[in-house]
Amino acid sequence: MKLYHAHSLINSSRLLSEKNPETFVKVDWVCYLRDEPLVPYDRLIENYHELAQTDKERIWVLRRANYLLSKQEIEELKLYLEKLYSFSIDVEEVKLPLKVDQIPQFKDEDVTGTIILRDRDEPFVLSVGIVGMVSGYRDLRNIRTVGELLGEIDLRNQR
Repeated sequence: MKLYHAHSLINSSRLLSEKNPETFVKVDWVCYLRDEPLVPYDRLIENYHELAQTDKERIWVLRRANYLLSKQEIEELKLYLEKLYSFSIDVEEVKLPLKVDQIPQFKDEDVTGTIILRDRDEPFVLSVGIVGMVSGYRDLRNIRTVGELLGEIDLRNQR
């Protein structure tokens, strides 16, 4: 089975939150609280059996690995976002098994909000709960000086 990472770049004015000074925000779409992995963990995560045995760290790695989406979930998400919000998404296939340091992660200071897509009252529901992790996005085309460019490179390297 192939797994995917999906994100959207949207104008920050489309969000109710005023937390994003940038013109655009990046929304990483993740499956939230998947009950069972789409792929057995030993095929999903490289060196799975060597993971730290501490409950907190192990749970963190497994939960983040389960953020990835299946092809069917991607197709549902595309349709949902286009119909309800007029958002497009960029999708990239993820190479398995995942290296632990390449598993999607979101630093608290980078995430400025979430978009919850599954609502019981909506006429179009997704088969899984998908959440959008919102973070600021700086378009490099808007950088005017070398100092701004170097600052943006430093900021991205810290992530």
